[in-house]
This record gives sequence, structure tokens and C-alpha cells, in this order.
Amino acid sequence: MTYTEQTIPAPELESNDPMVGFFAIGLAINIILITAYFIWAYRQWGKSNKKDE
Repeated sequence: MTYTEQTIPAPELESNDPMVGFFAIGLAINIILITAYFIWAYRQWGKSNKKDE
């Protein structure tokens, strides 16, 4: 009697994996917040320059 071991292929990462969407949403939120912070900082910097004059 011969015995052959069947190999199970490793699961491949799919592009529509839920974790990919999670990290994409997180990245988008971070970019929006960083952009909003720099816009706010620029406006505050402009206000302080007008006050000094």
C-alpha cells in the first residue's frame, strides 16, 4: 500500500480582502487629517503675522 500526502495550497491574498479596505480607509483619513492640520497651521501663522504688524 502506498501513501501519498496531499498538499494544500496556501491561500493567496485577494485584492478585495477586508483588511486592504480597512487600511485604505485609515490611510485616507490620515491624509485628510494631516492636510487639515497644515491648512489650520498656515492660517494661524498668517493671523499671527498680521497681529505683529
